[in-house]
Amino acid sequence: MKELKKFAVIGSPIEHSLSPKIHSLFAESLGIKISYEALKVEEIEFTTRVRQLFDEGYDGLNVTLPLKESAFKFADSLSDDSILCESVNTLWMEDGSICADTTDGRGLMKDLLNKELDVKDAKILLLGAGGSAKAIIPALLRNNPESITIANRTHERAEYLADRFSSPDRVMKAIPLSAEIDFEPDLIINTSSAGVLDQGMKLPSNIFSNQPSIYDLSYATSNTPFMNLALSSGSKNCYDGIGMLIEQAALSFQIWTNEVPDTDFDLELLS
Repeated sequence: MKELKKFAVIGSPIEHSLSPKIHSLFAESLGIKISYEALKVEEIEFTTRVRQLFDEGYDGLNVTLPLKESAFKFADSLSDDSILCESVNTLWMEDGSICADTTDGRGLMKDLLNKELDVKDAKILLLGAGGSAKAIIPALLRNNPESITIANRTHERAEYLADRFSSPDRVMKAIPLSAEIDFEPDLIINTSSAGVLDQGMKLPSNIFSNQPSIYDLSYATSNTPFMNLALSSGSKNCYDGIGMLIEQAALSFQIWTNEVPDTDFDLELLS
């Protein structure tokens, strides 16, 4: 049995990743020896590079943008959540097969619980209809919100996700991103890349009218642009996605090591 466990996060760009620091903190607290690198991998080289890394003895890989759907198509064995989300953020080898899971949705739910943001019976407005939205919708639905409405710049993509995850018991709605909303959301979750790229987002003028709770999947050293917009409009409970990042990382760490790390540590340790 190897004493040192080797892990990495792969994606492009990858220089900004906090995953090496997070997993190193997990390992240190549990007395486990690991190495954890951030490796730049382009989509065109995904298959070759991942096979090479496992051949070199890596015990597990985290997968970030833009490789999550490539990982889904590549894996030999998929978790139920991965199949629902059609994306993967965690890879490992088991009996010669490459296994895959996505911990994004479960990580989000853990952080929402930590922040006492209750999904049950809530009216949720989801901004964005890309891979990040698709990765969290199944976990949100499992926690029985009253409704989920998806708003996106490209209305067809929002409609696709709404149709994909709707059921006879719960019909999801899709609206254009700039359209006025005809309900008062309890929770707004921003999954849009505009929060990362600091691009302007044309939002409904009444989006913050009842001061909903705000959760931005993006994270930054200070407030994200979307959080600042919400705060300036009167919303008081505003959070970025650093807690989700830590919680989904902990779930990956548990898959690889069978150890449950403590996620309640000083965020200044990540700076």
